[in-house]
Amino acid sequence: MEKLKHRLLTIIFLFTTLFFFANGQEVKALSCAEKKGSLQEELDGYTGAVYGEIKKIKVDLKQEGITGTKEKVRYILVEVERSWKTEVDSEVIVATDYTWGFNFKEGSKYFIFISEMDGELSSSPCSTTIEMNNLNQATEQFGEGFEPKQQVNLESKMWFMVEQDFDLYIVLAIILVVSAVFIMRAKKKRKWG
Repeated sequence: MEKLKHRLLTIIFLFTTLFFFANGQEVKALSCAEKKGSLQEELDGYTGAVYGEIKKIKVDLKQEGITGTKEKVRYILVEVERSWKTEVDSEVIVATDYTWGFNFKEGSKYFIFISEMDGELSSSPCSTTIEMNNLNQATEQFGEGFEPKQQVNLESKMWFMVEQDFDLYIVLAIILVVSAVFIMRAKKKRKWG
């Protein structure tokens, strides 16, 4: 029985050590270049811009593979009234940096510069974001722009975004199952032996 306890503790220790060392944190620094020129000139450096109301804000935990770096990403669901330089649907989901991103508020309207990378729209912490109550402010600065291409509802896509890290729970569940198997085997051996 003593050997079984020793093996069980060793397995738990190895799993725990492996889990904590495999989940190292990456540190990032923010460095934005100084903006020169007008907002119209700045827009040329982005995929486009959108104006609309923030309908929902969710944080999602992203990780590359099982042991990759974990990063929290804030996603905002924007009900688009107009876009510039690129046509978009009536709702878009825009990724923003969790730590450095603009402090968006649900129900407020914003003019947001966006970039597209790997099929995902994003707003850089260094890009211009302006809270605006009126579409006329944006159209005076940038022109009429584009109305949404088509009506869509993307709220269901935000439902699956979770901030919680489930890796620790999975490791604990595996440890509990392995422990239960060892204990049941030990009891069986005592009963038959």
